[in-house]
Amino acid sequence: MDKLFLDVKQGLLAKDLYRILQGLEAIVQLSQLFKISDLKAYWNGASSKDSLNDRYLLLEKILVLMSRLGDTKEKSEKLRKLGEDIERFVIDTLYKDLPHPPSTYLDTSYNLNTSQQLPVTTYGSGAVKYAFRTSDGSGYNPLFPSIGKAGTPYARSVTSTNLLPVSSLPDSGLVFDTLLKRDKFVEHPGGVSSLFFAFADLVIHSIFNTDPRDLAINNASSYLDLSILYGSSDEDVRRVRRTDGTGSLWDDVFSDRRLLRMPPASCALLILFSRNHNYIANKILSINEFRGYKNPLELNEKERKSQDDEIFNRARLVNSAYFVQVILGDYVGAILGQVRDGQDWRLNPLVEMRQVNHELAPRGEGNAVSIEFNLLYRWHATLSREDEGWTEAMLQKYLGQDADLSTVTPTQFYVAAVKALQYPDDPREWTFNGLERVDGRFKDEDLANLILNATERRAGAFKARGIPEALRVVEILGIEHARTWGTCSLNEFRKFMNLKPYKNFEQWNGDKTVAAAARSLYKHIDNLELYVGLQAEESKTPGPGAGLCPGYTISRAILADAVSLTHCQFQKSDGSYGGMLTKLLFRTLSDHYKPRSAYAHFPFLDPSYMRQQTEERDMKNGTNDASKYTWTRPSTAVSTPKMVHQYDVVQQILASKEFMTASGERLETILGHRPPDLSFIQNQLLQHREKWASYFLALTDDLIVNRSFDHVGSGVRSVDIVKDVLNILPVKWICQRIAGLPISRDQGRRNYDEEKYCKEFQDICQYVFVNLDSYKDWELRENAISIYKRIHGEIVKDLKGFGSWIKDTVNKITDPCDPEDRSREFLFQLYQTRGTTGLSALADAIFCEVVPTAAHFSQAVAHVINYFLNEEKKEARDDIVKLSKLRTADSTAKIIEHIYESLAYDSPIPVTSLTALKDSKLGDHRINAGEQVFVNLSRNDGLDVEHPHLGLGTHGLLLPPLFEAIAPGVVAAILGLPNLQRAHGESGKFNRYSEEYRGLPLQQYITYEGRVSPFPDSLVVQYTRV
Repeated sequence: MDKLFLDVKQGLLAKDLYRILQGLEAIVQLSQLFKISDLKAYWNGASSKDSLNDRYLLLEKILVLMSRLGDTKEKSEKLRKLGEDIERFVIDTLYKDLPHPPSTYLDTSYNLNTSQQLPVTTYGSGAVKYAFRTSDGSGYNPLFPSIGKAGTPYARSVTSTNLLPVSSLPDSGLVFDTLLKRDKFVEHPGGVSSLFFAFADLVIHSIFNTDPRDLAINNASSYLDLSILYGSSDEDVRRVRRTDGTGSLWDDVFSDRRLLRMPPASCALLILFSRNHNYIANKILSINEFRGYKNPLELNEKERKSQDDEIFNRARLVNSAYFVQVILGDYVGAILGQVRDGQDWRLNPLVEMRQVNHELAPRGEGNAVSIEFNLLYRWHATLSREDEGWTEAMLQKYLGQDADLSTVTPTQFYVAAVKALQYPDDPREWTFNGLERVDGRFKDEDLANLILNATERRAGAFKARGIPEALRVVEILGIEHARTWGTCSLNEFRKFMNLKPYKNFEQWNGDKTVAAAARSLYKHIDNLELYVGLQAEESKTPGPGAGLCPGYTISRAILADAVSLTHCQFQKSDGSYGGMLTKLLFRTLSDHYKPRSAYAHFPFLDPSYMRQQTEERDMKNGTNDASKYTWTRPSTAVSTPKMVHQYDVVQQILASKEFMTASGERLETILGHRPPDLSFIQNQLLQHREKWASYFLALTDDLIVNRSFDHVGSGVRSVDIVKDVLNILPVKWICQRIAGLPISRDQGRRNYDEEKYCKEFQDICQYVFVNLDSYKDWELRENAISIYKRIHGEIVKDLKGFGSWIKDTVNKITDPCDPEDRSREFLFQLYQTRGTTGLSALADAIFCEVVPTAAHFSQAVAHVINYFLNEEKKEARDDIVKLSKLRTADSTAKIIEHIYESLAYDSPIPVTSLTALKDSKLGDHRINAGEQVFVNLSRNDGLDVEHPHLGLGTHGLLLPPLFEAIAPGVVAAILGLPNLQRAHGESGKFNRYSEEYRGLPLQQYITYEGRVSPFPDSLVVQYTRV
């Protein structure tokens, strides 16, 4: 950090510092971002060229400032821009803390320029070649292809000039007994859970794997490429792959057997990343973006291998990138205390930036981990009480139950370690912590239990005399390895990091007994070894920018290392304050992590500690965030939901009052109270069904005419029938005929256009009716509540105007209406006939009746159009057009039959869930009260069901009498366009794919933004101009 504050007189970064300092005027305006007491730290940074005093916490203050400027709640663009400027220079500084490429290696004969060509796979037409990462990490930097490669020497960041003879160093066992051995367990002061350190095990083992036959060699690559999962050689990778054409791994496998002897939560987490790979590979195959993949059963051996290679390596890249996102979002977020403090900003090392001379700042030049950082990441002092007990039991299992762990020799330990790591070559046979595989997989509840246990168990504190005695031999080996490597001293490392060297042992650790013991062992502070100095250094206390609370030197170094290793956008609206692990827990253990669970949103913090912090923040800020979470431990004793495929049984369940959907409960969540009786609104809507039918027909014709575009030199026109017609119909109806919501196509009044309303109505519809993904629940719920409050306020304002002639007149003058808005007629009618219903309750009823089902109306009609655009349905399509011209009750009824036929075969909701209210038996299914039932709504058994239940809400435009009055006209108007056909290529098709959800087929759509959605957003058709 000190490099950011070099002496300006030298001209280094002068222009950039000047630009940043110009922005301080804006910061001072907000006292909560910048305190006068911080000036001492800033002055030390500006005036100390070569030795920053890290006890002033300058780095922490800078990071806190950046997080507050970058927080999504910050409204000032000027402050946001200032935060981005500071972030760029901090990242550049941290990245340059370490040399790229390294200047020296343990093996000085090592050749960094060994040639290496990336492997390439070609699939399909052979027109495109896909290069992917090598198994051993080589080829990352084309100029230095061997940098960071597995099986190459460790780098050396600091060359020691302190020529202290090894023979003069204190006995390593004595060092442990006096400076490192745990005197008592102290809970982590920052509330960090043991799951954080289980994940830290994954990070550490990903980049450090010292070869026991040659301590200079690192058998892992220096990149966060999930080598612990995939392996560090082609043979390792081969063992975990299915190679069946799907790009998948074998179930619940990983490559690094070392983790089998770590506390079990580490393996449980890694298995989730293994499952995530298969989830990603399945997505890639299902979406089949370029339509080049085929069912593996249809391919010959060569084609299957080529397809498998491509999907596997794509999935590996995505999974590794997600691993990095978890590191930056959850891991670094916990290190800096950002999750604890409710900050969603994250340091983004991948941001592209330019230097003063306009050159691009270096990124991704390659990395080679060093011996210094190998020693820095040994955090045994943080073992929880439970993990300490587990470690003791594991060691005694292999050393002997009678073994005295305080006297185990390195030789005894090596023999036991060889025995402990004797596992079959096939990782499908591996197990850990007594877990058993069922059909190749571990039970979800077993994995969930391990992770939940680790979440609620507080880790130990970083401290001198904090390492469990059971690890005495491990620590002795660590000290001896560091000496064998000729590692620098603690002060030499601090100078390298531009930190102020310690002048005496009391500066290093303020505990007089610790300082005195170290002085007796090492005589002078400059003799203090790096490894021992890092482990026994005084630790930081929790505060802004400090969550991990290790020793001061470790704290400074790990940020530089994180930037070097990763050098991501984060989901900031999911309730996890920038955390990314939440998504993995919900995705892979969905039955055991329910929406809103604090155990899923804050897995790296003790839930009781995080609850206390959140409640204190609520009291300070006047917020109510703590109430949004469930703080009790999720149950792992859950029943497996029933899956129902038979169409006739599905229809019985949907028609039965003994099964309940979650829509009512979710509406209650949106409103904050029970939904009102909607019969009054429904009656009013149905009274005008013929009027609405005429309105929708005319609006459909108008939208087609005005939003079609011409083909050059012909009479052919095209229109996006979903985006520009069907999605707009309910928006205009609700805004301009029912609720009086402001709407503008030209980004005018209140900046609310049709597309924004369409997206908002889809969010509400998805939350209420199609909320199958626990991870998305938070954002959908919060969005729905926010949207409801705004719409409710607009409706109430208009209703209040009817009670006062003055208000009504003022509203008309000051709030100019959309010329197409006729909603006042309907609202006034409701106002006059509302009886004793209050205005707020009336606004609630309007919202609940028409908004949640709006998106499903558009989707239902879109599915109908898509169904009848198929050539094999041309006869039925012509029949609909012919019937529409008759305009009789009988002809309309026949059109309705066609519509329901298409919806039965292509339901807008292919899968929905219900809860049994009482015990019942339907078909072959015996269902108990309280059990969840998932039903398949796709008609696939040829049953003739008249007016089938489609799983859609029966409100608003989906009220059966209203839908049957409106839909026939809209469908006929579109299908009746002259020479109607799909647009050529992919434009004339739904961009959708099918995947399995709990064993049931689920249709998903890819939007124009590249996101997955339950709703289609485009279908282009063409027709001949009349």
